[in-house]
Amino acid sequence: MKKILLMFSMLMIFMSCSIALADEQQIAMLQPSAASWYHNNVIFTKGQMTELGENSVRVEGDGGYRDIVLNISATTHIVNAEDGKPVPFSSLQKGGDVVAYYGPGVSKSMPPQGNAFALVVGTPAKGGAGIYMKVGSVQKVDDDRIKVLSSNGDRLITVTNEVFPNLNAIREGSDLLVWYDIMTMSIPGQAGATKAVLLPATIKVHLGAGVIVANGKELVLGQDDRIITKGKIVLLPLRIIVENLGYNIVWQAEQKQVELKDGGDTVAVFKIGSNSYQKGQEVIGLAGAPELVNGKTLVPVEFFTDVLNMKVSVSNSPI
Repeated sequence: MKKILLMFSMLMIFMSCSIALADEQQIAMLQPSAASWYHNNVIFTKGQMTELGENSVRVEGDGGYRDIVLNISATTHIVNAEDGKPVPFSSLQKGGDVVAYYGPGVSKSMPPQGNAFALVVGTPAKGGAGIYMKVGSVQKVDDDRIKVLSSNGDRLITVTNEVFPNLNAIREGSDLLVWYDIMTMSIPGQAGATKAVLLPATIKVHLGAGVIVANGKELVLGQDDRIITKGKIVLLPLRIIVENLGYNIVWQAEQKQVELKDGGDTVAVFKIGSNSYQKGQEVIGLAGAPELVNGKTLVPVEFFTDVLNMKVSVSNSPI
């Protein structure tokens, strides 16, 4: 009898180890590259907004830093904790609840200062608040499910097409707000999303350095991928930005027309030299027209903000 019990115990241990190994192998497949792993680390502080500046917020509470001042830029996501809808910075109130997410580049001042990725504001009347995460990698489970690993490597979230119908839109580098009921105690913690909101793509342009960062990834610009400033209009190279964000470009040479597609769907259509941009059935007029320079299509910053609904910041400050 003792031998049977011993053999049964050894079998259970072997099965547990096999399952754990299988989980580790699956998670290992999702690990982002070392470069993006550290570049996209996300820290948070949960508490209250104790001061509001012109373009900054001071947050005191618990988390990475108990007291921190965060700079708010055009690429900072400010959203409601209950539904993920955008919240104007001007509507924030001193003493309001917030979970502030920011990067590891924090000053050594008192209080320390950093740059905010996202502010998730308010406390839901029922249920938990949405949790911000930058997507480190995505694994397709089947046509109905994906597994999303955070850039920190601490959360592995299963998202179904019932929760978020357009699963293909969630890509490495995306900013995501997720809700879930229970998370396992494993490393990484695993959960099934009950709700998910894909936040707008972000583009940071540093004019002085000639650098473009799309969804946290610095783009390797070719010789003709130029950033051109004409008065108040800033033109950016289209192809390298949108392809890094998962879009495709169809160039129609005879009409000098560009069709921008997301999967099989046409997102925007425009012609070189015309400041009218078609978005679905809507025609949007911008101050700047697209230009063709050395075979590269350049579009104004407003194309990304007004037509594609992305968040863009342009500055001369160092990275």
